[in-house]
Amino acid sequence: MYELYRDHFYKAAPLLENGHPHPEVQSILENNNPGWIFTDRIDSPRTALVWSKGMKGFYLIGDEANDAFTDKLDDFIRTGIAPRMKELGMNYFEVSGHHDQWNLNSLFAAREKLDLWDQLVYVSSYSEAHTEELSGDRCFRAVNLRTPEWRNQDFLNKEFVYAHIKQFWETQEGFYNKGYGYAAIEGSKIIGVCYSSFVTKETHAIGIETLPQHHKRGVGSYLASLVVKDIAQNGFSSYWDCSQSNEASKKLALRLGFQQVHRYKCAGFTL
Repeated sequence: MYELYRDHFYKAAPLLENGHPHPEVQSILENNNPGWIFTDRIDSPRTALVWSKGMKGFYLIGDEANDAFTDKLDDFIRTGIAPRMKELGMNYFEVSGHHDQWNLNSLFAAREKLDLWDQLVYVSSYSEAHTEELSGDRCFRAVNLRTPEWRNQDFLNKEFVYAHIKQFWETQEGFYNKGYGYAAIEGSKIIGVCYSSFVTKETHAIGIETLPQHHKRGVGSYLASLVVKDIAQNGFSSYWDCSQSNEASKKLALRLGFQQVHRYKCAGFTL
């Protein structure tokens, strides 16, 4: 196994052909979001394992029948990946395949306990997006994360937003230059955030979180409608990815005008 330097990530780009266009992977290869890439060879790789810092998970791309890669993968995870993950405070390995030919159950059959689940993908264009109105009984407002108001005003709990940006982006400036986002403010306190988590040449993936005590107040739907509108007006499509079991996230995507376009498998196990 070889690890690619960041300025060589483009060498893995041909492996994305004939698969689902995961922006979580594309954004790393385009050097918009941070990650690692491990391949069977440095030049003209056939297969690769991509780690997304934002997702804290891995993606298998390329030739699933490449025995020179797959036969060494599980041992490489034990000796090369697990120590690095544990240094970052992670002890659970999550992975999905870039196309349906990746048989995760077979690939990790030696693992004693393998969790398997489905993820759903939704997309939206401007013509499909639904704008949520802020009703009079809602006591919060939205602040655009690209504006001087956000940068200059001392909102309480500002670290809540910065933690999201740090997880998905190399720097805050990188997010401000390429991403879109809004924070929900009640009084002077931040209660929710929605933002571009991954960015490619064509697509922005959506990240969203509302503080638990403010759920079911329309915070997430209102912020997401603003972010999707900004993304569309600037010529990009929006991408929404959630587990099949996440009913709240699925319902929100549909309410905002997203259409389901893909389903894929994920696997996970404790290191």
